[in-house]
This record gives sequence, C-alpha cells and structure tokens, in this order.
Amino acid sequence: MSGLGKRDLRHAARARRREIAAHLTPAARDAAASAIAEAVLRFVPDPSRVAVYESLPDEPPTGRLVEALLAAGHEVIVPVVQGDFSLEWRYAVPGASGDHATVRRPGHGGHAPDADERRGWLGTDALATCDLVVTPGLSVDAHGTRLGQGGGCYDRALLHRDPATPVVTLLHEGEQSDTDLPADAHDLPVDGYVTTTGRVVRLR
Repeated sequence: MSGLGKRDLRHAARARRREIAAHLTPAARDAAASAIAEAVLRFVPDPSRVAVYESLPDEPPTGRLVEALLAAGHEVIVPVVQGDFSLEWRYAVPGASGDHATVRRPGHGGHAPDADERRGWLGTDALATCDLVVTPGLSVDAHGTRLGQGGGCYDRALLHRDPATPVVTLLHEGEQSDTDLPADAHDLPVDGYVTTTGRVVRLR
C-alpha cells in the first residue's frame, strides 16, 4: 500500500476501521476504553491541561479517558469542529463525555452554535496552553506521519501548540502503518500513538 495516495489510503483505512469496529463486542470496547485511559494516564505530567477529542462510534473510545483525566485533577479541553474545519475548544464536563457521544460537526449534520453555546469557549489557539494533545487518526507510520480524515483540522490546530508539547494519536490495535505514509508540506508529525490494547509507542 506504500504506493497509494492519501485518498486511496484513507478509503482502505476507513474500511479497515469499520471492520474492526463491527467486530468489537461491548466487553471488548469497554476493555479498549480502560486500556487507553490507563496508558495515557501513566505519562501525563501532573497537573496538566490535556486536549482530547470526543470519539465517534467507530473510533478508539475516549470517554473513559476524559473522565479519568478529570477525576485525577487534570483540566481537559475538547474540540468543536467549525464549518470551515477549524477547531474551537471548550472545557470537558464530567459525565458528558460518553464513549458514544454525538460529535457536533457543523456542515456535517450539525448546526451552527448559538451565543449561549459559544460562551466559555477558549478560542482556536487553546492548544498553546496544553501539556499533552491527543488526536484522532486513521493510521500512523514509524516517522510519526498521521493519516487523518482529510479535513486538515488538526494540522491547522497543531500550529498553535508549544513545540515541546507531545502529540499522540489513538489507534485501534493493527491500524499502525508498517510502510511510510505520504506526507504533504503542511502535515505535522505526531510524537507517538496509543492503541486500544494500551500499547504506547513513542516515535519522536
């Protein structure tokens, strides 16, 4: 698959993810949520502000990670995808980050937020204040090249982070790439990934 372009790689990766998710039993999903939370908590500096995405049903589950971080005294911010695919950030609220949360994506079945919803949002540059950033992704190679969904949300958002702040991607076990993924000039590499078995791989 190393000769494939991003579009074909995404198509294959999405199909693989759907297949993985379709075969996850409730018990296996619960175990994955616990493994991710335990693995990430082991390397989060204390105390921290951590950026975490709210997972869609076929993504590695993040709800338990958010709850565990909050319970441990960390501050957690989560993204809101805007119509132009920029990311705004808001504080995560205990009890509101289930592993099957509906992620609101304006222009993709969501709606434009009103003034009440925007109250308390932290701006598009909030990653500058984070000590760890946890991103979604379809795959990651040995150089830290991340294959995202194609909207460029995180590549733009990560421009705001402190260069010393580590960025990790969550993957289902088996989604890591053994071959180099294509990278454009605007693509920002990640520092590692964590899988649904709790495996932590540091790349940079």
